[in-house]
Amino acid sequence: MSVRRTINATLILFALLAQGALSSNESHCVPHPIGIKLQNVTLGDNTARGVSLSLGTPKQPFAFLPQWPLNNTFVYGTNGHCSDSMSEAACKTFRGGAYDESTSTTRDTALDSHMEEASPYPAFSWVTDDLILNDNTTLAKFPVGIARDDWGAQGYQPQAAFGLGRNSTILNALYSAGLIASRSWAMWWGRTGASKTTQQDGSFVFGGYDRARATGANYTDKLNYANPKCPTGMLVTISDMVLNFANGTNTSLFKGVQSSAMSACIVPDYPVLMTLPREPWFETFEMSTAKYTDERSFGLYYYGMLYENTSKAYTGDITLSLLSGFSVRIPNDQLVVPDVHIDKSSGALVANGSTPELVINALQQTNADDLPQLGRQFLSSTYLLLNQDTSSFTLWEAASQDADMDLVAVDEANRPLDQFCDVTKSNATQSVDSSNNDRSHQDNGLSAGAIAGGVVGCVVGASIIAGSAFIWMARKRKHRSGPRPDASSMHHQSSAVTYTTGPSDELNSYNPKPGFRYELPVSNQSTTSSRLPELP
Repeated sequence: MSVRRTINATLILFALLAQGALSSNESHCVPHPIGIKLQNVTLGDNTARGVSLSLGTPKQPFAFLPQWPLNNTFVYGTNGHCSDSMSEAACKTFRGGAYDESTSTTRDTALDSHMEEASPYPAFSWVTDDLILNDNTTLAKFPVGIARDDWGAQGYQPQAAFGLGRNSTILNALYSAGLIASRSWAMWWGRTGASKTTQQDGSFVFGGYDRARATGANYTDKLNYANPKCPTGMLVTISDMVLNFANGTNTSLFKGVQSSAMSACIVPDYPVLMTLPREPWFETFEMSTAKYTDERSFGLYYYGMLYENTSKAYTGDITLSLLSGFSVRIPNDQLVVPDVHIDKSSGALVANGSTPELVINALQQTNADDLPQLGRQFLSSTYLLLNQDTSSFTLWEAASQDADMDLVAVDEANRPLDQFCDVTKSNATQSVDSSNNDRSHQDNGLSAGAIAGGVVGCVVGASIIAGSAFIWMARKRKHRSGPRPDASSMHHQSSAVTYTTGPSDELNSYNPKPGFRYELPVSNQSTTSSRLPELP
């Protein structure tokens, strides 16, 4: 065989290997994110706001909210353990639903019926049943706790919940079953103002985020569990709070003093916009607005401040700025809302606009030194993505216009991807091993970064094979031709060949930089690539 024929054969092999590697990369896809409405869920004759999930067969509707440090999922049964003053209908609204296990044909006793949650959660009776996330996704035989008593959460955390703690069973189950690309989730609370024009359904996404809801620059920070009073790990620093008055003037509660910055914890299910120490910050708020109140709400936006009447309510907005550079303005129609409570007889939600509520909880007395929290109404103007696999969370300003969901998957390296795998079944039903409550995170496949590395390695390997064959055959031919000529009789040409594995940062592990802005695709940006830009 001639040298030329050998080299040609090697080059053909190289081309085939490279083409196969590239085809493998192009065919890489990820599971479609699971989008769910966060809305007023119909519970018989009444409604409760939450993430709309169903349990059992036939389906029983629930309004769930995420909780921390909770890892498991729990509901209340037909005995909702409410106060004697509440009717059965009112208790069902308060708890976000009532699970009747006797009517579900798919209900079974959990294999590990002695599972427990750490304090402060109550004791549970454990069952398994079908948890229906949406029309396309069901977790069969999913372990669910039924609360055996009230655990004293009052109106702060009264209803059915799925845990998003660091060992979340729902995230682990979805990821292990290959239904989501990473243990990530995103949330927008929606809007809950006084009129239809200031009300809007929110959304919750497992395994990605809604691009239609995220607008502007995004800010990514590392999760920080250093403070045990922040179980979500979303510890932030509020660098300024500015009152935006209706007449166009602005006043900073911090008065430009940088030392006034304070730590806060984002807790998405907390019932008000924020908690704020009465001294000095809430008192400064009152003096700046000339609007004073000491009354409290015991309704849905639990322990917010009540104004005596509409004429004494604050009419402006408030802008919250974080040390990371993120800033968001909360409009007055989400900041000052009707006092909404549950009718104890009918269970209906009743809004009292004559005593408007400022959705801020002034911390005082024994709670004066509590870590401030940013709750639901913070997520009426903010869109949040959290990825447990990268221990990071990302904030955008939330787009409030009506739009269909435009879901983007996020992988284990926090890279946004929108090339989705074909669904072979119309309903992805997955069984869950409830005996493995402490399931650890496992990689069930190569990440996109690893695939890129595999492509590079394959191409380089083929290049080395081709190069080695060429050099070996050339040396063999020279050996047959006799002694090597003296270098002085030849024209000098550089024959050095440098092999490269591609850009080094393509193979580096994820290392987010807290407090910096990164570009992620949003609703007002278009892309022609099936793989979207990476988050650093």
